Amino acid sequence: MIKMTFSYSPCMKLKENGAKMTEIICGKCRQEMQEVELEQYEFEEGIVLENVKAMRCTNGHITFTEEQATDMEQRSEDIKKNAFRFVRSVSKSARSLVIRIPADLAKHLDITENSKIEMIPLGKKRFMVELK
Repeated sequence: MIKMTFSYSPCMKLKENGAKMTEIICGKCRQEMQEVELEQYEFEEGIVLENVKAMRCTNGHITFTEEQATDMEQRSEDIKKNAFRFVRSVSKSARSLVIRIPADLAKHLDITENSKIEMIPLGKKRFMVELK
């Protein structure tokens, strides 16, 4: 997953051909940028978007057009409107730690008592849980 702060100006410049824009040039290395699709991108902290369109130069610098940024903002707002957020305490069962899943979330994700999950660490303060 790619995580970065967003800024238009230092990263790209538009090269014009008369009144028509023909290419986007990287403001860092002066290379032409091409549109790519990022598998995952964390636009806002805690909100991971999938299949995000971006501009990338041959040196790997990434930036976004205004249209791409607007799309990410809209997608992030949609997620926030429909997001479940729960705070839970960690308890102990034998030698393991336990986090209880709220019934509403379990129903929404179709998690049952025998569901298999995978836990993936995402740094020191975050992990992701995927249903298998």
